[in-house]
Order: sequence, then C-alpha cells, then structure tokens
Amino acid sequence: MKKLVLLVLTLVLFMTLTACVNLEPLPVDVDNFEAIQERGYIVVGLECNYAPFNWSVEKDQASDLALPQAGSRTYCDGYDVEIARTIATELGVKLYVKAVDWDGLIPSLATNGSIDMIIAGMSPTAERALTVAFSNEYYHSTHVVVLRSDSIYADATSINDFSNAFVVAQMNTFYDELVDQMSGANHVNPLGDVPTIITGIKSNTYDATILELPVAIAVTASNPELTYITFAQGQGFSVTYEDSAVAIAVRQSDVTLLTEINAILATISSETREAWMVSAINRQPE
Repeated sequence: MKKLVLLVLTLVLFMTLTACVNLEPLPVDVDNFEAIQERGYIVVGLECNYAPFNWSVEKDQASDLALPQAGSRTYCDGYDVEIARTIATELGVKLYVKAVDWDGLIPSLATNGSIDMIIAGMSPTAERALTVAFSNEYYHSTHVVVLRSDSIYADATSINDFSNAFVVAQMNTFYDELVDQMSGANHVNPLGDVPTIITGIKSNTYDATILELPVAIAVTASNPELTYITFAQGQGFSVTYEDSAVAIAVRQSDVTLLTEINAILATISSETREAWMVSAINRQPE
C-alpha cells in the first residue's frame, strides 16, 4: 500500500512540475547552441492538433512516446514528437513540448524566443525562410482532397472536377493557396485548424479540403463517413519542392543548432521515417 501511495504521489508531483515548469526564453539574435546545452533542455513548438504529425491526448490514453505539454496536464503525441525526441536525445538534452496555435509558432520562435524549434508539419516556404531558418526535410508530402464519401465529387479524378464545390483550407497554410488551382471551385474563407474544417465538411457546410496524405489517412480513419482522393500525375496539384517538403524551423541565428539537426536527420533512413509515420497513424486516438 505504501509503495502504491508513493507511486501515485510521484506521478502527481511529476505532472505538477511539468504543468508549472518555467521555460526560459532565449535571445533571437545569437547562436544559442551552448546555452541550450548548458540549461539541459530544448523546447519544441507544435500545434498538438494536426494528427498524425501531432495531436493532444489525455494521460490515460497516451502512448509511451507521448510527452506532457508544458503548462498543461495534457500530453502530445505523433510523428513530430518522435522526430523531436530523437533530436533531443542525440543532442543530450531533455525535451519540452509546447503547444502553440499555428499562427503563433513562428513569432514564438523568431520574436520572443519562447521555443527553440518548430516541428509541426511545416513547409519551408520562401516567405517563412525570411524569418526563420529551415533544416533539410524530415518528411515529404503528397497533397490530396478530403471530402464526404457520399459527396457528388467523390468520384473526381482531377482537381478540375470540383466545379461549384465549396472548398476550405487551413488559414495561413499552403493548402489555402492550392484551392485556387481547383478550376471552378468556390474558395471559401480559410479556418484556423483542421478539426474545425473536418467538422464543417461532416456537417455539409463545406464540400472538401486539401490535406497532406498522412493527415488525410488519419482523418478518414477517425471519421469513416469521409474519404480522400489522390490524383494521377498531371491531374493533381502543381506543387514545388519547398511546398511539399516538411522541415524543422529554428531561429536564423542558431547556425550551430541547425547544423546539428541536419546531421541527426541524415542518420534517419527513409524506411525508418515511413515506419514512424505508419506507427503514428495507427496509434492516434479515434
């Protein structure tokens, strides 16, 4: 009985300390690699709302790979968390996960220094690269259309088969730009996050959205009334490398950290990356 009580108290103390941890922001205009090593931890920012790359989960549903979110009793899991864990381990530091809304990720990194890297399914676009520095890709995406299985557009074979469809995408993402490639579709004002978009499609407010293939697989697995469409070459979206790659963002001043991250990514084979993604898809909560 005493051992059980001690175990419970230890767990409560750990969760309390994690929820109340005071993460020290770092300067945004110097190379912080030594500072990160000296303080013994690195902070990754992500939405924790973009399965299978990242999602939130309660402790009793968390896998062994999930980590507590700083300032919260909720945990974060997903492919991005596994990548972040690997980087922190190789750097020899502890990892803290900080959930940040999509629009706040780059400011949190480049303006106030409250996070040290962004691993959030983010594409290394030229516009973003004006503010942050990007690593080599850690995943490469295929873009698909998600819609209801009973939609009149469910048999589409080209992105030009969505005439009069109401298509919505996530705000301030490349997917919102891709809507304009769907000839004849109605480009609806974007929404803040994927769960809200999915709710809108399920309720018939919108007809379709654009997502990365792993996210589409995760979404349709959790929502059997939805499906996704992949397109043959020449019938899908025209996407550049920078818009299909997924990379890690760091402060532009963190040259050493970026070099270290790229060296670590180089040791992770494509087979391992795909296995991690499949694992993330399979363990996401329904």
